[in-house]
Amino acid sequence: MAIASIALATLYRSVGQGSKNVVEVEARVEAALLAKSVLAEATFAEDLARLAEGRSGPWRWVVSTAPEQVQVLQESSLPAGPALSAARVTVEVFRGEGSTPVSTWTTWKPWRSAP
Repeated sequence: MAIASIALATLYRSVGQGSKNVVEVEARVEAALLAKSVLAEATFAEDLARLAEGRSGPWRWVVSTAPEQVQVLQESSLPAGPALSAARVTVEVFRGEGSTPVSTWTTWKPWRSAP
């Protein structure tokens, strides 16, 4: 009887931890999809000004941009021309207020007109 109760307690703990992991993975997937959709809404860096922050259900996101010069290289690793003006865009997705980011995505967007 003691062996069976230890086995059942271990099984119960394993199933509980597995369920918790499933919920965490689902939250990360939702946060990643939200970050990708926020980034897809803007073609140019200027378009992100109106998307600086927002909410969607329990999720909150913050967008930050920073000007950068991006050097495009040829296959031979030689510069393909002058550096391009772009913006480094970071989207952080939070669940609720005052929490740590669930997902952070960084990409580059071109400027419609250089800053």
